[in-house]
Amino acid sequence: MKILKVSATLLAFFLLFALTACGGSTPPQATPTATTAAQTNQAVATSVVEIATDTPAPDEPTTAPTDVPTATTEAAPTEEAAVPATEDATAVPTEPVSYTITVDNPQPNQALTVAQEFTFSGSISPIPSQRLELELLAVGSQSDSETAFAFADVDAATGTWSVTTPLHPRRTGPATLHVRAAGVDATVPVTLRLPDDETAGAIVTVNQPLMGDVVVAGQTLLISGESRNLIDNKIQVGLFGCPADTDENLEASIEFEAGNGTWRAQIILPETAATNCDTARLRVTTGGLTSGDPSVTWASDQFLTLVPASDERANLFTVLEANQLRFNPGRATELVGTAVNAVDGQIEVALVRDGTVIATVTAVPDVFGYWEATLTPPADAQPGELQLRLSTGADDDYREWLLPTTLGS
Repeated sequence: MKILKVSATLLAFFLLFALTACGGSTPPQATPTATTAAQTNQAVATSVVEIATDTPAPDEPTTAPTDVPTATTEAAPTEEAAVPATEDATAVPTEPVSYTITVDNPQPNQALTVAQEFTFSGSISPIPSQRLELELLAVGSQSDSETAFAFADVDAATGTWSVTTPLHPRRTGPATLHVRAAGVDATVPVTLRLPDDETAGAIVTVNQPLMGDVVVAGQTLLISGESRNLIDNKIQVGLFGCPADTDENLEASIEFEAGNGTWRAQIILPETAATNCDTARLRVTTGGLTSGDPSVTWASDQFLTLVPASDERANLFTVLEANQLRFNPGRATELVGTAVNAVDGQIEVALVRDGTVIATVTAVPDVFGYWEATLTPPADAQPGELQLRLSTGADDDYREWLLPTTLGS
């Protein structure tokens, strides 16, 4: 009996142990440790970290030890913190520098003598780091530094500038001086004139046409200029076709007597001049077109654009010495010009102001485009600025050319 009692006691003990081992509740979830929290946040910025360091990711995730305390720790930087803010990286634009250029010499409308040196001067504020660019251009010229081109150094202490340069005797008449710096272009109107003495030697300038102008095969080319100390009192004009940079192909030429002063001429270009050729060279001189006389100033050795009459660029108007024109109320002014491909064979020549016609006349160009007309403004016309308008056609065929001019008193 005693043995049975022990067995019962042991049996009770084992039953109690089994119930304790099998009947417990579900263990609580472990709170993420600091290590696991860091792993979670680092995964968000993984691509940034890999790009920045090229460090390979570990092959196996780190197992969190069970005895790490669950206290909250500072998370690893996220992707927003790893990448610099765009606003902070944006450059702040700087204000552009505005220069004020003053020209002391020449004064507006001053006469400058070509074939001599001239000293240009002035000041600039603030003081730039680069030199100034000076260019003297005859009215209507685009560039090519036909009369003068130079750079002027600026005094670092005072901002003043000065440069002396020769004025080439290529043009006379109205011109404009340009002084440029960092996009600023100061302009001064001047007049170019020939020297009065004979020490400059033989000079012939050409004021029309200008470098690059369009000339039309089979049509009249108007030419004008000024001369001093001519050889044998004669001027020679020649138009060379392709190859225009040689004297091989003289398309048209003329020789005439002239003296000290202005001169006018015209030549008719051959119909075939534009065949397989788009460039012509105009030479005007004294002493012969191919003369090697060192006293001769080659006034015009300029290239022109040559087109046939069928070319759209041929539909143009010209007026002889247009920049020299002056009109007066009640007085007649003689006009000479050309008009290529005039609609119905006629053009209207008019003085207009603010769209209102002050005076008008009809001109009829000949087969070579040449025309003459007399324009008389009314005696009571108000002096001031206006425009000379040449036009032809109507509606879709209408085209015009406007030239600023002046009506005197």
